[in-house]
Amino acid sequence: MLLATVLAGNTLCNAESVVTTITASEDVYISMGENRVSVYNQTEMLLCAVDVTGNRTEMVSYPGAPVVQFNISSLNITDNDVAVLVLKAASMQTEGDPVMVALMSIGSDWDESSDYTTFLVNILPARNIIKKNDATAMSSNTDGDRIFAFDVSQKLRDARAKGDKISFLLEAISNSSAKISFLPRESGQGPCLMIMPYPVSTPDVTRQTELTLNSSLQTDQTTVISENINQTKQQTETPTALQIILAGKRVPVAGRLLSNESIE
Repeated sequence: MLLATVLAGNTLCNAESVVTTITASEDVYISMGENRVSVYNQTEMLLCAVDVTGNRTEMVSYPGAPVVQFNISSLNITDNDVAVLVLKAASMQTEGDPVMVALMSIGSDWDESSDYTTFLVNILPARNIIKKNDATAMSSNTDGDRIFAFDVSQKLRDARAKGDKISFLLEAISNSSAKISFLPRESGQGPCLMIMPYPVSTPDVTRQTELTLNSSLQTDQTTVISENINQTKQQTETPTALQIILAGKRVPVAGRLLSNESIE
């Protein structure tokens, strides 16, 4: 919904705007259990999953949490730009409960060959956000379709002001176990940033023409009504004028002459 709204608004309101796309430069997924973290960098999917056991509220582990990085060194983003991160899911599996994917910014001092300790250092800020349940620092997607879109406009502006990279961690949130498999960058349909100017509406020429025509018609109608009123007024006053016969004068009326003399 977010993606469709932004693109539709950009197309209809500002046809000359250009959408800038930046594909992911690095992407892996990490598995976070209770006591260990594993990194998977040679897979055909970016797994985003959560395991829930017990009374459906005890979250035991995150078997998959995608970590994505973008090179933004050539990006010039302004306060008037909109930035959206999009990912495409190849498949989704749930146990019936809705699933939400939360997105958080993390450090960018890593690459696909980094070990788990490096990732732990970079994802620490995101883990603190999750523990504090700070929704203001998260973006989420709950549409339920296979195109996931996240507004990252401010996150991207902040990252560009500090450096040339930006990284994100994604986590699945649900009341029961859920699994989403995102396409990686190697697929050609991997994570992508889309940046575009905020749509600016332009006057509707057709609507303006209609308004001008309606205004013209209304003016013409007013003129006709005014003329009809004047004609009616003249017709009403005419009999009274004909009744006035001046003394000693003959007044022609409908081919005859009337006077104040007796008619023999």
